[in-house]
Amino acid sequence: MDEPTPILDLVVAGLGNGLLWVLEDGPVWTGHGILKPCVVCRRKIANHEIQYDVVGPRGALSVHVKCYRVWRAQSDKLRRNT
Repeated sequence: MDEPTPILDLVVAGLGNGLLWVLEDGPVWTGHGILKPCVVCRRKIANHEIQYDVVGPRGALSVHVKCYRVWRAQSDKLRRNT
């Protein structure tokens, strides 16, 4: 069985190919998962999980909390380095 790709690798790839953007201070809505796929890991966000909806240039995208934290950390790092 293949090992899942680490979240950091998915975030870096998403930032590189334009799927994701560098996060600024903006609205993030939270709620229970509604089985939408996470924009980072592509796995569905289950009803018992917390879902973040991140508002950006392409509307609101759903993401797992753990995936969002990596995306946020990478965004903060990129902003500090520019």
